Amino acid sequence: MTNAPARRAGMLALALALAIGGPASASDIRVAPVLIDPLPGARTTSLTLVNAEQRPVRVQVRVMRWTAPDGVDTLVPADGVVASPPFATLTPQQQYLVRVVRTAKSPPVGEESYRVLIDEVPDPAAARPGTVNLVVRQSIPAFFSDIPRRTSDVTWHVETSAYGTTLVGRNRGTRRLRLADLAITGGGRRLFDRAGLVGYVLAGSQFRLPLGAGVNAGTAGLRMTALSDGGALDLPLVVQPAQ
Repeated sequence: MTNAPARRAGMLALALALAIGGPASASDIRVAPVLIDPLPGARTTSLTLVNAEQRPVRVQVRVMRWTAPDGVDTLVPADGVVASPPFATLTPQQQYLVRVVRTAKSPPVGEESYRVLIDEVPDPAAARPGTVNLVVRQSIPAFFSDIPRRTSDVTWHVETSAYGTTLVGRNRGTRRLRLADLAITGGGRRLFDRAGLVGYVLAGSQFRLPLGAGVNAGTAGLRMTALSDGGALDLPLVVQPAQ
C-alpha cells in the first residue's frame, strides 16, 4: 500500500508533465514478494528486484516503521530494521537480492509493522528537454513477530461527526488485517464501493476511512462486505458518535 505523500508526489509529477506538454517517463521495477512476513522468530528475509527496462536503473532501499495509532498511516525511519544494500544499480533484465534484517536486540513486541520503500534515483544525465522523469516507488509491507500464532480481532462501526461519516475498525488482535473490495449497503442500496486493496488494520491500531455524503447516520440497516486475508466479511454496522 503506497502512502499518501508518495501518491501526491506522483500525481504532482504527472500533472507537471501534462502542463508542460511533454511526455512522462518512468522505469519498470518489479519487486517480489509483495508482502514480507517471515516465520516467527526470524530476523532475516529478502526481496528480489528486477529491472524490466533496457537500461541500468539506480534505486534506494529504505525501511520505515509503520504505525497507525489514530487511523492515520505514519512512516518514520526504522532504527531496528535495515535493508542491505541501501543503494543498488539494477542492470537490465537481471535479478537483484536485497536483504531485510531486523537488527534490534530486543524481541518484537507483538507484531511490528514496517514498509520497505524502493525508490528509483533519477539520473540527471539521462534527462531530456520536455520530459519529466517520474520517480517510481514500490512500498512493500513487512511484519516481524515472535508470536507463533497471530490472529486479528477487528471490530467495525460507523462514526459520525460534524465532518461526516467514517468507517472505523479497531484491531485488538496480534496480527494485521488486510482489507479489499469493500462495499457498504443500507436502505436497500449500495452506498459505498471501493474495489481492490483498501488498506490494513494494523495490530493494536485502528483504521479510518471517510465514507462521503452517500452514507449518513439515518440510513437504516447499514452493512459492510469485504474481502480480507482472514476470509470474507459480511457484518452489520452500528452508528456511533465520535468520541
